[in-house]
Amino acid sequence: MEIKEINEPTRNWTVDEFADFLHYRLQHGDRESIRSWWRSTSLLCKLEATGLAGLDGDEVALTPAGIELRDALYLLEDSPDIADANLNLRRHRLLDWHDHALDPEALLRLASGRSGKVRVEAARALMDEENSGDRSLADKLATNPDPKVRAIVAPYADPHLFLDETAPDVIRAVVRGGRADDVCRERWTSPDEPFGIRLAAGALVTDGEEVDRMLATMSGYERIRFLCKYPRLAVGKRAVDACRVGGDEPLLEYSMTRVPDGYLREALESKTDHWGLKSRVEDYRQALREAMRLERLFAGPDSQVLAEIRGQVEAEIAEEEER
Repeated sequence: MEIKEINEPTRNWTVDEFADFLHYRLQHGDRESIRSWWRSTSLLCKLEATGLAGLDGDEVALTPAGIELRDALYLLEDSPDIADANLNLRRHRLLDWHDHALDPEALLRLASGRSGKVRVEAARALMDEENSGDRSLADKLATNPDPKVRAIVAPYADPHLFLDETAPDVIRAVVRGGRADDVCRERWTSPDEPFGIRLAAGALVTDGEEVDRMLATMSGYERIRFLCKYPRLAVGKRAVDACRVGGDEPLLEYSMTRVPDGYLREALESKTDHWGLKSRVEDYRQALREAMRLERLFAGPDSQVLAEIRGQVEAEIAEEEER
């Protein structure tokens, strides 16, 4: 059957009705007891209205046209031509369990199709455990017009295919995939890139001079956002300078570290501002009181056990800050 001949009588079928017709109803021949259709009455009405099935006593029987349509649907749902099928058949094939997955050619076509939801599900299916090692499949979708599709394949594709990427979510996906290299970092952290791209690429930056170079090209609010996103970089004078320029310091004061005494004293003496630092200093005061009480457990500050515990905690904090 031609695809139009399949699509026309099924144009108003739901996802569940495609599933029922192909995998739950009439699985043992071309007729079935009417008692089995009590949950599929809507599908039965549609089959009868289009001449695809009818009642024969107490049974529902497919007509020759119904048999032909069913056979054609079986072939279509495993064919690359499913990309041209009705939306709910495409969704059924991707969302409902089947004995075997669609082949990559069909999934590639679906991932470039008309429906955004279908595109995303097809891309996910392509990048499942069976296919995720196939870089060529990811590369084919790296230039897909849908940024959601590009974000799904980004962790597996050639990162250089995304050098001109405009969607920050896609850059974040490339970075999370661990494939970004120095070429990517230099491109995405360039002042010529939109702030969203530079913000997403900040995870690649470890050198202090490079951080300062990036911050120098940002507005005050952008500096605050960047350092709040990456607290490991919000250290000392760099964080203080961003607070002074940004005019929205509480956001950063809650996470900055190695704060100079001068700025801390200024914050504590302020009557109206610096609530972020004030709250953290108070948290420290309370935590220190509790720690000093608990440290009475040890023989003294030179206790080897105390030193070991401090080392473990310092390592845990360092690991958390790197995430």
